[in-house]
Amino acid sequence: MVDKIDPDPEEYAAEYGVLKGDLVFIRNNKNLVSTIEEIQQTLANVNREYENYANLTLEEKVRFDSLCAFCVNALFWMHEKLLGRPNTVMDDIKSDLDRVREAMKRLQRVHDNLTKRPHLDKPAAKRFIKAGLYDANNTTNDQVDGGPPNKKNRNKDAEAK
Repeated sequence: MVDKIDPDPEEYAAEYGVLKGDLVFIRNNKNLVSTIEEIQQTLANVNREYENYANLTLEEKVRFDSLCAFCVNALFWMHEKLLGRPNTVMDDIKSDLDRVREAMKRLQRVHDNLTKRPHLDKPAAKRFIKAGLYDANNTTNDQVDGGPPNKKNRNKDAEAK
């Protein structure tokens, strides 16, 4: 983005004509040109990535499609806004943009639920269950099967009292 412009309007006389002295307009125009170039580069990158579309996973395909839908709708909204279309057309485009944005948020929530959720340690859970189901009457089989060898016999202690 262009932040500073030389205050010499003679430099811009040929390109901007009567607007050569309007530095705000010149800065906005240069920002628009640089942004359009960035959009063209991004679209070229998307076009290159589309060649690998068949090799993408399902989640990557959904992300790619939602990103493309959002970009196309945003570009169409910008085009219509520059042409000065009525607000009814703009509201329809905005609702489409909001719908795509919500789909992208849903996709992110699904991705977070799949990757950030806690996982069960099955061997540890089996050990906890086995220790909880320890049978005091069958100590020899439990010690052979891997039961806890040093567990106190609480039933016999309670009967002794």
